[in-house]
Amino acid sequence: MLDDERTTQPAAGAQLLSYVLGELDADSQVALEKRVAAEPALKDELDEIRGHMRLHQDVRKVAPRRGSFERLRGRMKKEGAFEGAIPGVHAMLRRSFLVAMAVGMVAIVLLAAFSRSQTGVAAPDVIGEIIYTSPTVSVGQRRDVVERASLQANRDKPYDTGAYDAFIWLPTGVSNTFSTIEATENTEFQFSTPRRVELVRGNFRRIEVQPGGVGDGPFEVKTPHARVQVEEGSLTVSVARDGSETQISVGRGSARVYGLESERSIPVVAGYCTSVQRGKLPDPSRPVLKLLLARVPGTEYMVSATLVNDGYAPFKVRRAVDSERAFKEPIYLLHVSHASEYEPDTLPENITLPPWQPIPAPDPGVDHTGDMWLNPGEIYRFNFDVSPLLVMTPRVEHWLRLEYRGDLYGPQGEARVRIQSPNLKLDLRSR
Repeated sequence: MLDDERTTQPAAGAQLLSYVLGELDADSQVALEKRVAAEPALKDELDEIRGHMRLHQDVRKVAPRRGSFERLRGRMKKEGAFEGAIPGVHAMLRRSFLVAMAVGMVAIVLLAAFSRSQTGVAAPDVIGEIIYTSPTVSVGQRRDVVERASLQANRDKPYDTGAYDAFIWLPTGVSNTFSTIEATENTEFQFSTPRRVELVRGNFRRIEVQPGGVGDGPFEVKTPHARVQVEEGSLTVSVARDGSETQISVGRGSARVYGLESERSIPVVAGYCTSVQRGKLPDPSRPVLKLLLARVPGTEYMVSATLVNDGYAPFKVRRAVDSERAFKEPIYLLHVSHASEYEPDTLPENITLPPWQPIPAPDPGVDHTGDMWLNPGEIYRFNFDVSPLLVMTPRVEHWLRLEYRGDLYGPQGEARVRIQSPNLKLDLRSR
């Protein structure tokens, strides 16, 4: 048999709430105060309720529509919600309703507080500076500043450089360090954080990344085809004009390149490049320069060396003659190996000659000193005579391999590289 007094006796939480709201009579108030003094847990709960109520006071009050309670009661009666109701429990229901209402109001306050915090993250936020300049025709050309503006993250509309180039300055959060990006004309991009940028189209001609603060993670560039992550270094990231692929060239440091929806990546180090097509994994990285050796037709000892820009950006390379003596070692070195002459009762062996510096043959109107820029697909070529090196060698098969040991300079930075050609076979047995 139910005890009406115990059934309708409010819980401690409901009593505390009624106490804070001033709804208890004098006797109940005195009794509760004695109980709170004797039980520290109730005192902590009372302080928490008061804190929530103070927080609730800052929330705008919304009055219910006229007749809301009557409509709710009618609907509950129609749906049979009151069937089996226990007499006397209606008082507990009212108190439970008050508790639920208070808890709901506190939840609304907390939701509003967290919503304001999240909105602050997603809302436009100043993360650096963007400087629009006149477009450049050639690498290294001076640019005139057209406009300066604050760089914002999470903009409603992505940035579009249009007819201008843009220089982007990004503080890293570490004292006196910053990262920079050079964007060419008709480049569209959007920042979500100071270390997250989406390249929609166009070209980041040079990205210079410095390490961020603790917990910042790598700098990431997302494109329609790939994700590129860099801890520290400089590189170029471009979306092809036809939108078919993303092209990455590293000048300093290293980068990790991922397919857009893949966790598999490849490393790309200084002097190397790769490309990624939509829905595919990155291509294996390769040197941005390619060196080739070939026999000059109609000659016996003349060899042609060809240095090719096999990358996606212009690069400055060294010609064959170091007139400024910028390097202690030769820029181009030829390595020669040959088989030994066969003698009965002996084992054949290979012999490697000391490295030899090729000297370009006279070529009227062609300068082989200093350096030069090579655009993608362009070449630098020179011919040289190997007879001084081979005049004393036996009449056997020879293998020639040329090595480029100069520096590599491009918009994405400068790197020292060693590029080797495939072996060229010279058969001197019929000499």
